[in-house]
Amino acid sequence: MREFRNFVMSSAVSLLVSQAAEAGQFVVELNKPLSVEATAGSSHYDVAVDETLSAGVDSYAVLTAADEAALQTFLKAFGILPEKVSEVLFINSPEVGGGAPTGAELRSGHDVYVVERPIPGVGFLGLEKKQQISRNSNAAIAKLGEIVEWDHSYLTGEGTYCVYRADSPETLREHGVLAGAPVGKITKVVQVGG
Repeated sequence: MREFRNFVMSSAVSLLVSQAAEAGQFVVELNKPLSVEATAGSSHYDVAVDETLSAGVDSYAVLTAADEAALQTFLKAFGILPEKVSEVLFINSPEVGGGAPTGAELRSGHDVYVVERPIPGVGFLGLEKKQQISRNSNAAIAKLGEIVEWDHSYLTGEGTYCVYRADSPETLREHGVLAGAPVGKITKVVQVGG
């Protein structure tokens, strides 16, 4: 019995560790979408474009680089002046709290949103606290039903960038109240890559 429990615990820890951010992963806030040229040329600078969430003047790119200096070299080469660069410390998701992942297809009537949550130090919290955050979000979604889905969240030292699919910003604000999570800026985006 002890061996089975150890196997289950080991499997659970492996799953959770797989949610950790890649070394050198950053959320870059942009005043315009990441250009096709920058995306195509990123590998020349050893930068990977993990996800782009474009919304005109309020756009985001999630990039992996060896370190922030390498990222800055890439940004400078393409004349990109970021509004903010935040290192990703952990990637939270419904699965971390025992929930199911979002479906592959966007539901009818849903749009993709980035919800910024000002939670200083959230990326440094222990695994149990991150699991509780995930469980709280999952419980709020269960109460709201089909009108909202949580895809994933990038946790940083200053807060989170949460990617949701929902019918409206009002639903996301209600979700935040139910989950006990602060809601900062909500941006409707077109998920271009990732």
